Amino acid sequence: MKLTIDGRDVACRSGATILEAARAAGIPIPSLCDHPDLEPFAGCRICIVEVEGRRDFAPACATPAAEGQVVRTRTPEITALRKQILEFILAQHPYACLVCPEKKTCDDLKSTIRKTGEVTGCVLCPENGGCELQKVAADVGLEKVELPASYRNMEVRKEDPFFDRDYNLCILCGRCIRVCEEVRGAAVLSFIQRGGWTEVGTALDRSLLESGCQFCGACVDVCPTGALVERAVRPQTRATRSAAIVCPFCGQGCLLALGLGEESRVIDAKPLHVSPNNGQACVKGRFLIRGALSAPGRVLEARVRREGELQPATIDEALDRAAAGLREAAEGRTALVYPSQVSLEDAFAFLEFGHEVLKAAAVTAEPAPDLDEALEAFAAKHGQTFPAERRLAEIETCGSILAWDIDLREAHPIAWLKVVQALRRGAGFVSTGAPPAGAVGRAAVTLDIKSGSPASAAFLAAALLDASGAGPAGSEGFDDFRKAIPESSPASRRTRKPFEEAARLLTSGKPAAILFDAAAVTGPSGPETLAWLWNIALLIGARLFPLARSANERGIHELARALRQPSSRSRVEEVRAGLEARAFEALYLAGPFPDIGDLKPTFLVCQDTHWSRNAERADVVLPAAAFAEAGGTWVNTEGRVRTYAPALSCPGSARPDGKILAALAERLGHPEFSGRDPAAVLREICDRIPALNGCRSSGTEDGRFVAGPPAGKLRFVPVTLPARRRPGRLSLKAAAGTDRRRDALRGFDLIAGNRGYARLRRVR
Repeated sequence: MKLTIDGRDVACRSGATILEAARAAGIPIPSLCDHPDLEPFAGCRICIVEVEGRRDFAPACATPAAEGQVVRTRTPEITALRKQILEFILAQHPYACLVCPEKKTCDDLKSTIRKTGEVTGCVLCPENGGCELQKVAADVGLEKVELPASYRNMEVRKEDPFFDRDYNLCILCGRCIRVCEEVRGAAVLSFIQRGGWTEVGTALDRSLLESGCQFCGACVDVCPTGALVERAVRPQTRATRSAAIVCPFCGQGCLLALGLGEESRVIDAKPLHVSPNNGQACVKGRFLIRGALSAPGRVLEARVRREGELQPATIDEALDRAAAGLREAAEGRTALVYPSQVSLEDAFAFLEFGHEVLKAAAVTAEPAPDLDEALEAFAAKHGQTFPAERRLAEIETCGSILAWDIDLREAHPIAWLKVVQALRRGAGFVSTGAPPAGAVGRAAVTLDIKSGSPASAAFLAAALLDASGAGPAGSEGFDDFRKAIPESSPASRRTRKPFEEAARLLTSGKPAAILFDAAAVTGPSGPETLAWLWNIALLIGARLFPLARSANERGIHELARALRQPSSRSRVEEVRAGLEARAFEALYLAGPFPDIGDLKPTFLVCQDTHWSRNAERADVVLPAAAFAEAGGTWVNTEGRVRTYAPALSCPGSARPDGKILAALAERLGHPEFSGRDPAAVLREICDRIPALNGCRSSGTEDGRFVAGPPAGKLRFVPVTLPARRRPGRLSLKAAAGTDRRRDALRGFDLIAGNRGYARLRRVR
C-alpha cells in the first residue's frame, strides 16, 4: 500500500494507521496517548493531521492508511491547533519545565531533590528529562500557556508497594488503563469521575493491592509523565547507561535492561521489547532485581570459622581452608548442591567440580529440573518425545487453551500474557483447579478436580470423545486408549456439565494448546497424568506446552543428562536423608537447601550470594557473584538460548562461581580447571552436549534454540483408568498428584537465602 505524507511517497503494510506509516518512514508526528503495544485511543488529539478529501482533521493514531491517500502533518493550521490542544492538557498540569525560558541553561545548576511528595516544577519532577510531555512541547513549539493554571492539589497515593501515584501529573492519556486491560488482562484501573474531575482510579477507590493488582509495572512503563514512578527510583539520579540481562526469577527468560548509575549502581530494571516478554515483566523482574543485587544481606567477604566464630578472611585464606576441609573427607562421603539459577558455564563448572574433583556421592541441582526429567522418563517409556522448541508466541494464535493444574499468572507470567492475547482474539479457555483471578478467569470454564489428575483427565477425555464423535479411529494406539476411557463423565449433572462445556470449547477452537508444569506431572500420579494429557492432545490435535519453573532448568537438565553421572540424579531429599544417616562428612552448599540445623556434617562450605541460616552455620563462606555480575548463557522454558556479558563488577571479594571452583580445584590437585575463560567453557559444552549446539554464538539474538531429536511418528500411549477415590474436593497441590514433601521443598528457593531469592517472599 502506498500513500503520500508531506509530499513523500510512503509504503506501508495493509491495516497500518497513518501514524504507523509516518513513523516507519521517519516522518515525526507528535502523540501522547499512542503506544505501539496498545490499540488506538485517539484521546489526546495531538497527532491530528490533514487528509485530502476530508473536511475535518483526523487523528493519525486511529485513522487507517489508504491507497493513494494524501496526508499533511505540518500545516500552519495543524501546528496552531496542536498548541491549543496542548494548552488545554496543561491547564491542570504543572508546566514550568515546559515554558521556562532558562530551561536550556539551568541543568548544570539544579540540585537533585526528588524526595518531596508534591511535584510543581522541573527540579522536583521524577521524570524530568524523560517526560514525553516535554518532548511533545518542544516538537509543537509551545513557549507560553495562555490559559490560567489550575493545580489539582491531589494527594500522592503511597499506600501500595513499589510505586507512587501522583495524579497531579496525569494527562488522562489512558495508557495505564489500556495496558492493564489489553495486555495484562487485569483491568484494575479505569477512568473515574466526570468532566474536569476525571482521574484514573480503581473501583470504590480501593488500593491497588485490594483491587487485585499484580504490580507487574506495565502501567509505570507506559506512563508518559511522572504520574506513576517507581518509589525506589524517585530519590535516585538518572541512569547513565544500561546493560541487558536475562531475568533469573522464573523459567520465562525475560530480557531486562538494567539502568546503571555512577559506580555501576543499579537504578532500575525495565523489560526489553524482544521475545518472549516483548516489553513486559512481572513484579519480581520489574521491581525486585535492584534489591536482590544490592540488598543488605549480600555476602561481600569470605569468612572462616575460628574458635567457634565466623571471622572475616581473605578469599585465598578461605579457599585454603575449604580445600583442607574437603581433602579430609573420605572419597564418596561428600555431597554438592548447586543452584539451577546460574548460567550454563557455572553449572558445568559445578558438575565437573563435583564429579571429577570431589568425587562426590551426590551432585544435585536445586530447584531440580523435575519437568524435563518427567518428559525424559515419558520418552524413555513410550518412545514419544516433546518438541525441543516451544515458542510461547504460538499460544497467542490458539483457538482454545487448556491450563492443567497450573497457576499461570503467578508462576508463568509471560505465558499468561499469551493466553490473554489469545482470549482477546476469541479463544476458549479451560482451567482446572482454581481459575485465574480477574475478568479473564471469570470467563474461563473451570473443572473441579475431585478424583486426582489422572481421573479428571479420563473424564475430560470421555467428554472430548463424545463431542468429537468417533475420534481419530485407525491411529496407532487409539483403540487401546479408547478402551481405557470411562464410558461416561461424572454421574452428577452439576459436575458433568463443566466437562461437557470444556469439551465443546476444546474441540471447536483450532489450533488448541495444553499448558502444564511440574506440579501436574511429578509425584506418584504424575506419569499417568502426563500420558493422559499426551493422548488428549492427539485426540483434539492440540499442542502441548510444558512450562519450566526455574530460570535455567532446561539447560541444567541437558548438562546433567549428557554427563551421565549417577550422582547427578540425586535429590535434595536424598542429600538430607544422607545427612540424617551421617553418610556425608562434607557438604558443599551452593544452591538452596532447607535449614540443616543439627544435621550439619563435619565440614560445611557455603558458596552463596546472600546470607542464610546454613551460611551462618558453615565452616567456610565463599562470596559468589550474582547473575548480573557473572553473565553467561541461559536456556528458558521455550528452549531459547541467550548469552549476556556481566553487567556489573563483583562487589567486595565476590567472584563468579566458575572462578571460585577453578581456584579451589587447583588447590585440590586439579590445575586443568584454571585459566579457562567463559567462551572456552561454552565451546566445550557445545562439543560435549549436542542439544546445546545452539549456544555456540554469543549475544541475545532470538534464533538460538536447544536442539532435540526428531519427533518421529506420533501415536497414542497406554493409559489406565485410575481407581475412584473418596469424594470431596482436594487441594490444588493434592490434585496435581505431587507428594507433600516435594511440594514443601519446591518453593524454598524463595526462602532459603540463596542467589538473591531470599528476599522475594518477604517483599511480596
